[in-house]
Amino acid sequence: MPTIKASAGLIFFLLLLAFVPNVGAQGVIVPGPCERCPRPPRPITLPPALPIKSIKIETKINAQVATTHIEQIFRNDTDATLEGTYFFPIPEAASISEFAIWDGDRRLVGEVRSREEARRIYDEIVRRKRDPGLLEYAGKDLFQASIFPIPPHSDKKLELTYTQVLRAESGTVAYRYPLGTGHNTQQIGTISGRVEIESRDPLRNIYSPSHQIDITRKSEGRAAVSFEVAGGQTPQDFQLFYALSKDDFGVSLLTYREPGKDGYYLLLISPKNEISEQEYAAKDILFVFDTSGSMAEQGKMEKARAALLFGIRSLRSEDRFNVISFAGEEHLMEPGL
Repeated sequence: MPTIKASAGLIFFLLLLAFVPNVGAQGVIVPGPCERCPRPPRPITLPPALPIKSIKIETKINAQVATTHIEQIFRNDTDATLEGTYFFPIPEAASISEFAIWDGDRRLVGEVRSREEARRIYDEIVRRKRDPGLLEYAGKDLFQASIFPIPPHSDKKLELTYTQVLRAESGTVAYRYPLGTGHNTQQIGTISGRVEIESRDPLRNIYSPSHQIDITRKSEGRAAVSFEVAGGQTPQDFQLFYALSKDDFGVSLLTYREPGKDGYYLLLISPKNEISEQEYAAKDILFVFDTSGSMAEQGKMEKARAALLFGIRSLRSEDRFNVISFAGEEHLMEPGL
């Protein structure tokens, strides 16, 4: 086993365990009373998991190799010093490159140790009430870390970095970050993410079915994607797809079907970024707009109206268009284009 020194007496180790706890899809600290600390003056009620004040995700994808850096800030609102167990789901075939705990303005970075040595050093540090983070591999694709101490009415910031090779099917690359849909037991505050993509081949059809994203294209092969989620919302796994193509038009086909149900597909067609004026052709466009009663739910009508206006405003002067609205019956906005 490799042995590397760690700063400020902080030691981590990697350990494969047979038992995999039942945790959600997001990094979570499950708190417990500190047996080594003075007992609080009165009994305290521990939450199932510590609230998360914020999550910051920064990912760099270069030639389908994704390096993801996560910063999570947890909050202990109790009157007691706690010792917690941190769980984080690592994507399949990913490897951790760094794990760190912040103690005030000190960033304490740990590295891999042998199991026996890490246990001995961890017990010694806990007795001295230092700030260790004991990193363990708790079953397939799940990492576990013991965090001590977590002072009362304070924040605890953790950082984790891992690397993975993204799969590409039919020229479409997929990236997912496990924010967790409906599995978390803790409160989650703000979430922000940024993904930088760099590829030798031109990037096409950058799309997220899970989040509203902002896309900044820096060149044919470079782009930055960002998103934000306000606190209090139910988190969803962040999903990002993009296609690689040297052709004039990039085509991506995404399919989904639950067992025993009808399936869905999404076909994305994206032209190359740089098109000369001579390559543009006048277009006849027909927009189909659903105005039925179901569109009044969950702001669907506002989103559809915004999409329609975006499409119309994107047309050139020589293009022609019309709009068909339907709600049981179809109606043309104008007799002709």
